[in-house]
Amino acid sequence: MPKVREFGIGFENLAARDQVKSARLAEELGYGTFWVPEDPFWRGAFTIASAAAAATSTIRVGIGVINPYTRSPSTIAMEFGALEEISGGRSILGIGAGIKEWIEDRLGITYVRPTAAMRETIEVVRRMFRGEQVNFDGRVFRNHKLALSFKPPRTEIPIHLGVMGPKNLEMAGESADGLLLSIMSSPAYIRFAIEHARKGLQKAGRDAAGFEIGGYVLCSMGDDDRAAREAIKPLIAMMTALMAPQPEHALFATAGLDPDVIRAMGASLARGEVPVSMVTDWMIDTFTIAGSPERCRENLAKMVDAGLTSPTLFDLAGMGPDRLLREVHKHLMPHFL
Repeated sequence: MPKVREFGIGFENLAARDQVKSARLAEELGYGTFWVPEDPFWRGAFTIASAAAAATSTIRVGIGVINPYTRSPSTIAMEFGALEEISGGRSILGIGAGIKEWIEDRLGITYVRPTAAMRETIEVVRRMFRGEQVNFDGRVFRNHKLALSFKPPRTEIPIHLGVMGPKNLEMAGESADGLLLSIMSSPAYIRFAIEHARKGLQKAGRDAAGFEIGGYVLCSMGDDDRAAREAIKPLIAMMTALMAPQPEHALFATAGLDPDVIRAMGASLARGEVPVSMVTDWMIDTFTIAGSPERCRENLAKMVDAGLTSPTLFDLAGMGPDRLLREVHKHLMPHFL
């Protein structure tokens, strides 16, 4: 089996106290990073990450990811600085553009120039951590006399970007320390993302060796191969249907999924029907790891062969946190570490 740098774990549906319990178990089992996502209307990532950091001692704690619209660059620096103090300098800052429909339509926050917003956020946060007083006049953000009133444990922090398009992937290679690829990244898309990130690395004259290729991986594993695969179908159906406004997005186009299928699944969802019956075995094997432990190893190996260095198993398929953590530890980690 091809080898990985580490295994990560991430949860979104768990209550905050259960997240902390899972972080402790993940550390005990040898996971490398405990990732805490943040989407509007869910639990705040910095609260959970801080509690997880306080309850652990070695596992990295990642924010995966926050956007620069609901949290400004200076706020991100303040919050992440405090997290760095709690964790003792074992945190990762994940930044993404967020979803326009949530940010602008629901929250009423102007969503402009997402690539510039992320690039400017990285610059402002890095400069604040280096102890500078930042006067910044960018395309999106204009700030004056920004400075942290305390000294975080590190002046240089790891920043990973959760981005999908070619321009943003290239920017990640120029400006960030790693990628946190989207749920449902196929082996073909992983290669696509790495290709564009490498362009950015080359443009900036940076060494690719230390650049981390992480990604959320949906997992449903069990001794009953068919039951495990059936369990993940509703999630695949929902995630694919939600992409109907962008049926030719690279996330799916690189894998060869017909845009008409995505449109049809979106139409089904618009009628109030989750299009589970339209999910094929090919889709399960291309975009997730699901089935028996043997099948899961085979499909994860394809992602790792494509260049994924740090798979983060993401629990949305109903396995439950303890079971997912222990099954991955038992059936996947020994073969890839």
